[in-house]
Amino acid sequence: MAQVETRDSLLKAATAVFVEKGYAGARVDEIARRAGANKAMIYYHFGLKQDLYQAVLLELFSGLLDRMAELGQAETDPLKRLVGFYGGLVRLFAERPALPRLMLREVTGGGRNMGNGPTKALLAILRFVATAMEEGVTQRRFRPAHPLLVHLSMIGPVMLFFVGEGFRARQLATFPLSVKAPTLDDLIAHLTESLARTLLLAPAREPARS
Repeated sequence: MAQVETRDSLLKAATAVFVEKGYAGARVDEIARRAGANKAMIYYHFGLKQDLYQAVLLELFSGLLDRMAELGQAETDPLKRLVGFYGGLVRLFAERPALPRLMLREVTGGGRNMGNGPTKALLAILRFVATAMEEGVTQRRFRPAHPLLVHLSMIGPVMLFFVGEGFRARQLATFPLSVKAPTLDDLIAHLTESLARTLLLAPAREPARS
């Protein structure tokens, strides 16, 4: 097996094992077995288990920081920039369902195993949101708000949408509602509306005519 193929196989197997069993429950022997590789290859390509775990997170985050940079350069409207980012995040989670599941484990576990690389990615996201919000306030389009709270109000529904998909499907099958299950487009539309209602200043009213 070529070196690149071995590394990719290890990342894929490690992602599955970490999602299923968490960081503490994952064993490098099982990861190597699922990848069809020798355990020594894990240490050769990544180092210790924590190094492999952080490599998995960075791989799942790959492309997101590039997307933020593109939006920052191409989109001058701060609201559209935020909508573009969170819409892209929804699509990324749909393509990589392991990411919201691993991130939820990290949130509930205090982020002890993330390391510097993934932590810097999360801080870059918050910086991106804060910068867009500052521009909106400067332009007198946004009301002042705490960027972390705004981000949490956006990422919360996104995380629950994906990690709760199986739970939601079972419950709706048992007690069907008179509404259809929400789609990705429904979620993005909801986030767009939430951002606008949270951030945009109400237009000034014209004085009443006597």
